[in-house]
Amino acid sequence: MPRDTFHKLKEEKRELITNAFLREFAIKTYDEASITQVVKELGIAKGSMYQYFDDKLDLFMYLIEECSKVKMQYTLHVSREDYPDYWEYFHALFLEGLKFDANHPLQSHFLHNLTQNLNSPSVKEQFDQLQKQVVEAFTAMVKYEVGIGKFRDDVDLDVLGFMLYKLGTGVQEHLEYHNIINPQQSIETRTPVYQGKKKELIATLNHYIALARSAFDKQ
Repeated sequence: MPRDTFHKLKEEKRELITNAFLREFAIKTYDEASITQVVKELGIAKGSMYQYFDDKLDLFMYLIEECSKVKMQYTLHVSREDYPDYWEYFHALFLEGLKFDANHPLQSHFLHNLTQNLNSPSVKEQFDQLQKQVVEAFTAMVKYEVGIGKFRDDVDLDVLGFMLYKLGTGVQEHLEYHNIINPQQSIETRTPVYQGKKKELIATLNHYIALARSAFDKQ
């Protein structure tokens, strides 16, 4: 995590540095991203970055944490208890994700490219750890739904948890595969990933939910 020297910078400079590296990692993989190129564009000495962060990985993990915090400001206020049906809750989370994307496109692009970043050989260990945490969170969701009698109880919880995790990522991958969204193109134009694509996203999401209901719900 950042050293005190980074936190002591003026807010404007911290934001400038953070945004520059968010864009770099949103466009490139972890191994391709260049600290040298970014600091050159910022007009600061490369050595100063190592007064702010231990190394490239330290900087990268900071960016993940910061983007996750911003997105959670949108999703955390969506409470499962407010929805009698899990899939209405699931749908509501996607709508909050759309708001996050519209209001924070740079952070949204970084998170969209995160899987590609984490597939870089240099950060495989971090990828494995983060994926494990995310899958465990989805498995906990499944366990709760099984416990209240909403989801089927005849399938292993780990299987359902992983399927639910892939369902969420599958919607995004589906839209990219069909070129409905193009994160690499929209980061270049500095526009939100889903700008003008809400209708297509919701339609695709509803199809995925329709399939998921028959697979997950207790009959």
